[in-house]
Amino acid sequence: MTSEVTEKKPRRRFLLTLGGVAIAWLGAAMYPVLRFLSPQPAPDPFGEDGRALVQKITAADVRKPGMGKNGAYGGRGLLVYRDQTGALRALSSKCTHAGCNVEFQGDKIFCHCHGGTYDLEGKNIAGPPPRPLTKLTVVEEDGQLFVLRPEGKASRES
Repeated sequence: MTSEVTEKKPRRRFLLTLGGVAIAWLGAAMYPVLRFLSPQPAPDPFGEDGRALVQKITAADVRKPGMGKNGAYGGRGLLVYRDQTGALRALSSKCTHAGCNVEFQGDKIFCHCHGGTYDLEGKNIAGPPPRPLTKLTVVEEDGQLFVLRPEGKASRES
């Protein structure tokens, strides 16, 4: 009887150790897979100074009142125009209905996907869009345009 008990203890210890090693190996193998599949936070498009360079639009493209053009900043769509007083204005170019790109048409902003129409302040005036376009602040420096980080939004550490 004592020889049976002494044989089972090393076998049981071996099986527990083997099970622990298998669980540790499985955890180590699954960690990179779970990291890959988990959503990552979107990168902050604004630099340390709180502004992002506008791409595809120069100050010359919107030099006169009534001129506007679509562009981008940090991989996000943007519409920049100069209002009748000569002030630069910027709005997100993402329609609030289905996420399509809107287009500047002089006296209005139009979404071709479902006929959504916005006024020059970004307010939805016709069609299915449920909310106004997001207003952005744009400034001109040395012929280049920059979008400023919205107030109250701190930079995210990536």
